[in-house]
Order: sequence, then C-alpha cells, then structure tokens
Amino acid sequence: MTFPRPAALLSIGLLSALALVACGDNSSGEVAEAADISECAPEDTTIEAQFLQWGTKPAENAKEVLEAEYEGLTVEINEVPGGSYDELTQQLVADIAAGSRPDVIMVGLGQVRFWVDEYDPQPFDTSALADTYDERFLEAGSVDGTVYTAPFQTSVPVLFTNTDITENAGVTQAPATYSEWLEAAQQVTEATGNASVHVPRTAISDWPVQAMIQNAGGTLVDEDGMPAFDTEEGREGLAILEEFGSQGLHDSLDVADALDAFTSGNLAYLVYSPQIAATFHDQIGENFEWTVTDFPIPDGGTPELPIGGNGWMVLSEDSCAAAYSYEFISAMLSTENIVESSKDWSYIPVDSKAAQILSEDPLAETPVGYAWTYEGTPTLWGGWHGSSTPAVNQILQDMVQRLTNGEAVDVVVPDTVERIEREVQ
Repeated sequence: MTFPRPAALLSIGLLSALALVACGDNSSGEVAEAADISECAPEDTTIEAQFLQWGTKPAENAKEVLEAEYEGLTVEINEVPGGSYDELTQQLVADIAAGSRPDVIMVGLGQVRFWVDEYDPQPFDTSALADTYDERFLEAGSVDGTVYTAPFQTSVPVLFTNTDITENAGVTQAPATYSEWLEAAQQVTEATGNASVHVPRTAISDWPVQAMIQNAGGTLVDEDGMPAFDTEEGREGLAILEEFGSQGLHDSLDVADALDAFTSGNLAYLVYSPQIAATFHDQIGENFEWTVTDFPIPDGGTPELPIGGNGWMVLSEDSCAAAYSYEFISAMLSTENIVESSKDWSYIPVDSKAAQILSEDPLAETPVGYAWTYEGTPTLWGGWHGSSTPAVNQILQDMVQRLTNGEAVDVVVPDTVERIEREVQ
C-alpha cells in the first residue's frame, strides 16, 4: 500500500493562512457564550462543522440525531480535503478571514494554543460531556488550566515491530528501554544488512521528539513559550537518535515511505501513532507478524507521552448557534460514536464505557487493540505560543534529520534551541 504523504508542517499554504492572522484578518467577530438552549428556536438556526476525514462518520451520526431532536435545526457538515491538521488549519483560517466562520471545528491537539491565542474562544462547557467521558484527557484540550477543546480521537507515540524480522535476527522481545532498543537495532541491522529503525524525520517529528525529551525528565517548551530542552535531560532523551544515525541503524526515509516500508515487510522498528494500526491490520493481513508496544524510554526514565489526535472547539458568533454546537459535540462524543471511531482508526477511546466495550472485542488482543486498553495519562502536545508552531516544528524536524544522520547531540541541540529562540522572540 502507498500511504499519502503527510503535509510538511511548514507548508506554504499554512504559512499563507497564518499570514492572514498576522495581518489582522483572524476574526469576523467575537466568539459567543452559549445561550440557554430552551430559549432558542431551532428553525431559526443553522450550525456548520468542519473537520478532516476522521470526523465524517461521527458528524453524520450527530447531524441525524440533532436534526431529529430539534425540529427545524439545520446542521451543515463539511469534510475538509487533506490528511493533516495543518491543511485543516489552513482551510479554516482562510475561511474565517473570508467571513465564513464555522461553529464547530476539529482542532489538532498540538494546535490548541494557536486557536486560543489567535481566536479567543470561550472556555469549553464541559457539562456538555457525558458522565462516561474520561476526564484525564481534558488537559490535552486546555491552555493554562482552562479547557477550550474536547479531545475526541487521541493517541500517543508507540513502537511498531515486525517480529518476523526481529525474531529471525534473534531478538525475542520488544525493547522497553533505550539500551534494549539500541542493542536490538544493532542485532537486526547486523543480521539483515539494512537500517532497522525509523523515528519520523518529517511531518510529525516534533511529536516523538517531545516524548523523548519528557521521558528523560526534560521539558520541550516552558510556560513562557520558550525552548527548554538544552539540558542534561533533554540531551539524554535525544541521544539515541545520534546513536542510531552514527551507527547506520536509522533509515533516511520520509514518513510516507517508512509506512510503506513497514507494511511491505522491509522495516523492523517504526515509531508512529497507534491510529495507523487498523489500516496496517487490513493491509498486512497474514504476510508477517507484528506488534504495537510502548514507546521505549531512556534507562531509568518515566513515560511522559504527549497526546496526539484531535478534538472539537466551538467558534460560534451567535449564542444559540453555540448552544446547539455543544449539543452537536455531545452527540459526536457519544459512546456509540467513540466505539465506531476507535474501530475504524484504532484511537484511544475517551469514553470509559466505550473503552469497556472495546476491551471485550476480539481485536482487543491484536495490535489494533493496543490503544483501546491504554491506561496512561498523556501530557499536552506542543505548547508554542501564537503562530510560531509551524516554524518551530520545522526546526525540530531539521534537528531530527541531523541527529539521525549522525551529528552530535551536543552540537545539534544547542543550535536548534538558538534557532527556536530567534523564531519565537
């Protein structure tokens, strides 16, 4: 299977959209506080939601529920073409600048602060969430302790292993620590003659980078939006990338080619989101055995994994539209929708009842089910202030490429931090 190429985080389109924000075209009005829905007339209200493909089924289901419950209400749902949250942001920013503001938007969880800084939404009304909503995920939709986004489809970085390759090389267990991972990669590469590891060097490289830094006890970005990882802990977390690169253990592929390499049976270790496991399950079939396991951590480290995925935010300018928007989000976050979505995309369920249902599914015992039984508490993803996220993530991508090419962490990390400081100041 050939996977679509994730858009580069510093895409021309996204920068153009952010330029609209910088020029002051970031809003056609203030975000309204939701009204008492009992005082609203559904026949006078239209709400619009925009999202990527992962939100289509839940939105269709929620539209059906709301229009049946509130006779006369019109719910317009629009899937934005593309496969990345940056492409979604590009389209949304352009639409808002043109005077067409959606009421409900899907937000990449690494971009929550951007939306809060630039569009000043109302705090999310968490009373719209079901009692079974798993509140440990709310921090991922928060800025400075206030919830603005309800996380929906969530994930954390994990390790995919082609166990046919690794076991043929004499490696019988998935690595849990850096030392185990390095030793296993050396053993596999010696047996196969090929690079055995891929940590994303393009598109989502900032995400595993943050995990590596945090797992070693470091911090990616401080409360003031400045880089904070040029420390002993930060360098320790990233040092394995230098080891992989200097020893010829890491490939030079972009993310899309690495996904192809894994499903083709040509890559032993892949770091990615468990969200792709359902697709892998269909594509790999019985061609080879593979697993999904926890992301390896530095020896003596503690897992502190940043959350990936998306959530829902209300941007309505009308108070009644805002009230119906919360009802719409509530319907999308129903147990039934969470179960269906997690089966389609193997995301971590944000609903405790859905998690119980999924744990009893036969696929729960396969790699697809890794996310369904996730018990950790993920951290915020990103945290860069304002519109600096795309440029900073490009710098982090450059850092990963340099390290996996074998450059020294003691040279690359301080250089990277200096570049980020110039960008965010």
